[in-house]
Amino acid sequence: MRNPGTAIALLAVLVLGCGTSPAPSPSPSPAGSPEATGTPRASATASDDGSPRELTRSSDPLPPGTYTRASFLPRITLELGGGWFAGTLSDGFFDVQRDRNTPDVIAVQFGRVDGVVGAEGRNVEATSAGDAARAIAENPGLEVLGESESRLGGLTGSNLELENTTGSHTGILDVSVGRLGIDSGRRLWISLFDTPDGLLAVMVGGSIAQWARALGLAEPVLESIVIGGTVDRASAAPS
Repeated sequence: MRNPGTAIALLAVLVLGCGTSPAPSPSPSPAGSPEATGTPRASATASDDGSPRELTRSSDPLPPGTYTRASFLPRITLELGGGWFAGTLSDGFFDVQRDRNTPDVIAVQFGRVDGVVGAEGRNVEATSAGDAARAIAENPGLEVLGESESRLGGLTGSNLELENTTGSHTGILDVSVGRLGIDSGRRLWISLFDTPDGLLAVMVGGSIAQWARALGLAEPVLESIVIGGTVDRASAAPS
């Protein structure tokens, strides 16, 4: 995979084992749905009028295609192949998941960040992508595996790859649905970007045991992301 420093970065409880149940484990929780490895990526389609489809919750996998979340700002569009499900959907956070309800749930997540957890577990106001990344790196419940510059949709931000080996859940950042975190045995790739609509986090969460597979399945989604009205797509592939 490409170096995340030249790509966009992304994850969480929501899927990372993350905590909200998104896959970082935001305290959104892990997302995903059991899917066979290497499922062929079907050609993406949009709605009948050519515009992206609205991402809505369903018990069935989403049809391959181009999606957006109308109530989320900045506007995000992304393309999904087969096997993805809609996870948590709110005005300030949404994610798509694979391998749902398994220890290896995979999530690609998007959230407007209100604050982060820094040194000594203290809450830190999210004033900028750089400051937020530095604070997260000092979170005592996380091991930082890598830091780099991240680019996505014409934006430049800060990227972190994180792991939780503490044996207990660790909170990372706050979004509209609550605090996102990561469970022990989970890993998170997170990119932070300053936008006119606030601090944006793009994340990929997955289990440590199946991390390479998680990144492989998330990569096409990351590479398809467009932020706002731009059409400048940066390669998004964690290494």
